Amino acid sequence: MDWQMAVRAGVYPVAFAAKLTETTNARVASWFRTRDGSRLAPAILTPFEPVAGQLIMPFLALVETRFVGRFRKHGLSLQTIRKVARKLREKYGLEHPFATERRFRSDGKRIMMEEAADDGERRLLDIMTDEWAFPNVIEPSLFKSVVYVDDIAIRMNPLPEFPNVVVDPRFALGRPVVEPGYIPTDTLAAAYLAEGDVDAVAEWYGTDPSAVTQAVGFEQRLAA
Repeated sequence: MDWQMAVRAGVYPVAFAAKLTETTNARVASWFRTRDGSRLAPAILTPFEPVAGQLIMPFLALVETRFVGRFRKHGLSLQTIRKVARKLREKYGLEHPFATERRFRSDGKRIMMEEAADDGERRLLDIMTDEWAFPNVIEPSLFKSVVYVDDIAIRMNPLPEFPNVVVDPRFALGRPVVEPGYIPTDTLAAAYLAEGDVDAVAEWYGTDPSAVTQAVGFEQRLAA
């Protein structure tokens, strides 16, 4: 593996993605595989070879797991998601189309994307048929929790109840960190468990007590 490239892209195990999407390791891993005999590429691509038999992925693929997880929970088949991913890759030349700023929606049968119509209005386009769709039954997308630059995801807030916790491959090798300070959540949680004083831990690491509290809560949520 090109570890220099991996550090820039972030490296995340399938178990972390499974916790963020509230599903099993096996289900997330299936999104990175193809069916026997199928000509369709996986729903999500990773450039990394498994490490010690464990699937790993870059940050952009991690972002995509949250969208694919949402699509699956709303009843979309993995086959449909693979077809949509293939079409988006071919149309836009993107390896990770679900990690772009395009606003995806699903009504449980289709995946739609918000685009500007000829009259200037923003409407929903059925990706597979290229037809405009009606938005009254659409589930809001997850894009608000992701920060984009030049249409590509660069960071995300993995769990909305912990707004200070972010995942950004530019900090701490991509581990979850808290703002301010970009201190890894597991570091703060371990310090709190050892000391038992939120204010003291915040002073040691130069961050806010609320950030320490969120770091502890986030790590407890992952461990639950």
